[in-house]
Amino acid sequence: KSPLISIQGFVLRLLQNAFKIDEEKRKKYLKIVKLEAGKLESLIDGFLEYSRLQTGKLNFNFTATSLDKELIEIYETYQTKGSQKGIQFELRNMETLPIIEADSKYLQRVFSNLLDNALKHSREKGLITITTQHTDQYIMVKIKDRGTGIDSKDLPYIFDPFYQGYGEKRGKGYGLGLAVVKAIVDGHGGKIFVESELGKGSVFTVALPKRRKPEE
Repeated sequence: KSPLISIQGFVLRLLQNAFKIDEEKRKKYLKIVKLEAGKLESLIDGFLEYSRLQTGKLNFNFTATSLDKELIEIYETYQTKGSQKGIQFELRNMETLPIIEADSKYLQRVFSNLLDNALKHSREKGLITITTQHTDQYIMVKIKDRGTGIDSKDLPYIFDPFYQGYGEKRGKGYGLGLAVVKAIVDGHGGKIFVESELGKGSVFTVALPKRRKPEE
């Protein structure tokens, strides 16, 4: 309700004091209303997407996908983002990954969400690494940061929708990002794990199957 309450409050001020508020203050209030409306839209979009994923109403477009290609593109994007905060990114991929069946658009969403989290919780001049490896059954993508970390009491709940206990910067956002990530990974028949220590950083591991099971 927070964005809605803010919007209502500033609109009420504008209505009650229409002839008393100068143009500069009016513009300031309208910018705040626009910002809060954007937050509300983001919340609604995230909730609708999560709901569709949970109910199976979002159809994945599975095609032959190169994780090497997807990760290189994401890595190059985040190098630029990281440089703006003095944070370094490294992609450690020692061998070519096999082609898998996946929805590349939604996998990009998974890795972007995880990297956004790593960036948000990293300290200045920190390091974020993306490491890949594969076993007989899975391709593993690990995203490691040296940031604020996650309290052990929060770990069991961080993939729950609307949970906001992650690290020292709790209360930022609406707690849907990691829930959406898990739903997408589950939709690919994969798994996601997290290891973390408060004050020392976190490692998120996405395990994607090399061969997708046929739908029943």
